[in-house]
Amino acid sequence: MTANLLLARRSFLAAPAAALFAQRISLSAAAVAAMKDAYRNVFLIGTALDFRRPDEFTSEELELITSHFNALTPENSMKPGPIHPQQDTWNWAPPDALLSFSADKRIKTFGHTLVWHAQTNPWFFENANRDVALARLRTHIHTLVGRYKGRIAGWDVVNEAINDGGDATTAATENLRNSRWLQTVGPDFLTQAFGFAREADPDVALHYNDYTIESGFKHQSSLVLLKRLIADGAPITSVGIQGHWSLTGLTPERYQQIDDAIAHYKALKLKVAITELDVTLSGAGGGQLGGGGRGTPPPPPTAEQLQAQAEAYAKLFGIFVKHRDAVDRVTFWGLHDRRSWRSAQSPLAFDRDGKPKPALDAIVAAAPK
Repeated sequence: MTANLLLARRSFLAAPAAALFAQRISLSAAAVAAMKDAYRNVFLIGTALDFRRPDEFTSEELELITSHFNALTPENSMKPGPIHPQQDTWNWAPPDALLSFSADKRIKTFGHTLVWHAQTNPWFFENANRDVALARLRTHIHTLVGRYKGRIAGWDVVNEAINDGGDATTAATENLRNSRWLQTVGPDFLTQAFGFAREADPDVALHYNDYTIESGFKHQSSLVLLKRLIADGAPITSVGIQGHWSLTGLTPERYQQIDDAIAHYKALKLKVAITELDVTLSGAGGGQLGGGGRGTPPPPPTAEQLQAQAEAYAKLFGIFVKHRDAVDRVTFWGLHDRRSWRSAQSPLAFDRDGKPKPALDAIVAAAPK
């Protein structure tokens, strides 16, 4: 996600809105087909959320979580900015609460994210040369990964290191984003980060995570980068395709690109996760908000829009199932439309009141029988 989404993505329901939400849910999550059960022997089904306060979720929302999902990702609370605001200051309460909930409900947790160009506080780079920045990064990763060693199923080690766009020339290169990490450390900051994470936890899965790496010039750059990491001995195990898509962008060509991209990553002997899935009814996909964030509730989707969204999810899950030997997790970026970072574009399988949309039935129906 881009840096200007911090406020949008850290927003959450005020108490009156939460109370209204609880009152309006009339359908129990347990009364509809559960995604995690439909895909139990295929891959994990996850959602992204944070426990920022004790009453963060209503009882109905908690039921929705436990009924449909067997994997959780912290949406914001483990990012470098929120969890490590100053060199000697850590904010452990929200991630500790999430890990406690996950352990109690026997839900796997995936950490997000250790290294990012956004939501990373300036102290990492203040008066820092390469050696100082790497020492700070090593301490950050060792402290965070070490605290949750054995309790986290996988880490997004580096997030969104590749530039957007590009052309035929950049497609032959890694086309790395000109981040402070690149400026201060150099392109091997990725290799170093993966190495630090492996030192901290010898057994955990380690991912590279990014958006729109499944298509176009950016996909080609992702293959260049991943091949270099593997050649350098970086202990990378998985690729995270974020999966922020839209109905307008999901053309037959794009579906084929997604299919091909998974096959390309599989050929590198890497696992694949769909890490931040949503399908908006309008606007563009990708890692930018594009005017569809939280705010004034949108008009209710039309029946035609909901059907188109259901068909899109069915096609996507058909691709994921086809590659079940490589795809080990599909995580939705948010619990329901009201809690989505793209709430105004109604992108998830549950509506703003937590009720199942046609997309839910389509997703369940796409599961192998």
